[in-house]
Amino acid sequence: MENRSISRTQLRNRNLKLVLQQIINHPATSRIAISHELNLNKSTISSLYNSLSADHFIEELGEGAASNVGGRKPIMARLNKKYGYTITFDLGYRQLHAMANYLDAEIIDYQEIDTKGRPIEAMLDDCRNFVHEMQSQVHAIHGLLGICFSIHGIINDNQIVHSPWIDMHDIDIVKQFKAEFDVPVILENEANLSAIYERDFNAGRDYRNAITLSIHRGIGAGIILDKQLFRGKQGEAGEVGRSLTLLGPNTAGQSVESICSEEAIINRVKRIKQDETTNRQTVVKLYQQHDREVERILSQSCSVIAGLIYNVVTTLNPDAIFINSELLAEAPELLGDIQDNYRDIAQDQLPITLTKNTQFATSLGGCSLITHYVLGMVDYELHFKEAD
Repeated sequence: MENRSISRTQLRNRNLKLVLQQIINHPATSRIAISHELNLNKSTISSLYNSLSADHFIEELGEGAASNVGGRKPIMARLNKKYGYTITFDLGYRQLHAMANYLDAEIIDYQEIDTKGRPIEAMLDDCRNFVHEMQSQVHAIHGLLGICFSIHGIINDNQIVHSPWIDMHDIDIVKQFKAEFDVPVILENEANLSAIYERDFNAGRDYRNAITLSIHRGIGAGIILDKQLFRGKQGEAGEVGRSLTLLGPNTAGQSVESICSEEAIINRVKRIKQDETTNRQTVVKLYQQHDREVERILSQSCSVIAGLIYNVVTTLNPDAIFINSELLAEAPELLGDIQDNYRDIAQDQLPITLTKNTQFATSLGGCSLITHYVLGMVDYELHFKEAD
């Protein structure tokens, strides 16, 4: 008798999550539509719907259109975005990106804070200030639901294993922020969050297997296999920037990110132009002015990136590749060079596209990750709409 009761409870909880999934993935839906989609009878759906409504997950929108055969007009409903909100911090080398989102991923606030040269303690104080600011300004039924930190490094078991660009001083971020704000806190690799963004917000949802190359100060890959994030045994899956290139006498044996990360490209242009003020915008401007030296550097980088993509594809056989790079976003014509180089190497075609929104991709990926977690829906496919 006890086992049967537990089984019934587990089944109801599963069905509750399936109904909530339908409401999240279809911004305006009805009980009858959910019943058809899940193949559950109307009375079961009504009971589950009423439970979610009592818990404030649902916001009703009024009557929809009647069916072709007439009858009562259905009541349309959507997720109640003000059930609560989440916060994501991207701890970048130069900037801290802070974003607050309602439960439906709508952006409440986004801030960029200059952090270059500042210690991790000061960065975390900025994070705390942002949380306190949101707590005083955002009105939501359950308030803050959870916090996600994007780390440019290796994460394993929700702890930082290696952070090459920021000295973390052995600070336990999870412990500190859990104790201070009494909500779940998740750490995740930046490239992994970029991959989650593609899967849950964009064209990546059309593929079961996709890889996002995140090209910034370093190079990492976020790997989605069968719709799930693949982290590897110790969280080191995707550390592709450390792989070696075999191209050319001047680059053979060097790591990929030492040649074609954004930082490496900027430093190479600095040396050639003997100009320490060189930055990403300078490189893009010189390239668009057809500066031959910059064109050569970027052409070589595109060739190396294409070779990296070929190696990743032969290993993991994804359906598509996405590239998250602010440099490529500002000079999108370089994508054609990467695609052409890949076709020459692979003698095949593969969808290779740029991330739609390099500014928000990582933060929105963090929003999705922490939202899955606080809803207890880590293994459920959830789709969010990005504001135009």
